[in-house]
Amino acid sequence: MRNAELPDPDREWTEDDARAALDEWRRSGKTIAVFARERRMSAPRLYWWRRRLSPAMAGSTVSLVPATVVPATARSGILIRLPNGITIEVADGGVSPGWIAEVVSELARSSP
Repeated sequence: MRNAELPDPDREWTEDDARAALDEWRRSGKTIAVFARERRMSAPRLYWWRRRLSPAMAGSTVSLVPATVVPATARSGILIRLPNGITIEVADGGVSPGWIAEVVSELARSSP
């Protein structure tokens, strides 16, 4: 299932190679794991390049959004309310702040 436009998974990638693979992955609508497996690529490589080429890592400006701190209740976890009305509830306190930041960033980027 290799696409001639995708970089060779067995050689070192340039940023352009990685962007091409990541663009193809985004268009596929699949998870990185499924996409990589179908194309005989390394999923960790795609994750690494996605992190490396993310806007925050590329030196783009970072914007802050207002946040409301809600007093803790008897439940564990956190509740995040974004200005656009989206609410994220994370029931497990073991989730990394980096993961939450990625989710918030994706939701903010994809919201109208």
